[in-house]
Amino acid sequence: MSEEFIENQEQKAKDLAIASLAVSVSCIFMSAGLLSFIGAIIGHIALGKLKAAGNTSHTGFAMAGIIVGYVSTALFFIFMIGIFAFIAFDFSTWY
Repeated sequence: MSEEFIENQEQKAKDLAIASLAVSVSCIFMSAGLLSFIGAIIGHIALGKLKAAGNTSHTGFAMAGIIVGYVSTALFFIFMIGIFAFIAFDFSTWY
């Protein structure tokens, strides 16, 4: 493989790592966390490509994208379960 091809693959992996964090954070504001798992998926892809290229310079961005994506998606579902439980609670039988 040519050296230029390897450098190009490393740069694409670095770009994916940064994009994973950006997508995870932006989906918090755009969809209240529902779609933040997309950033986590991109982070997993970036992490795999970075490890395959032997580069560890942007693994922090990829890990941050994964963590932010999963945590915000989980918090969204916990919040929605709380809302549904509150709605389902029957206040007419409360003494």
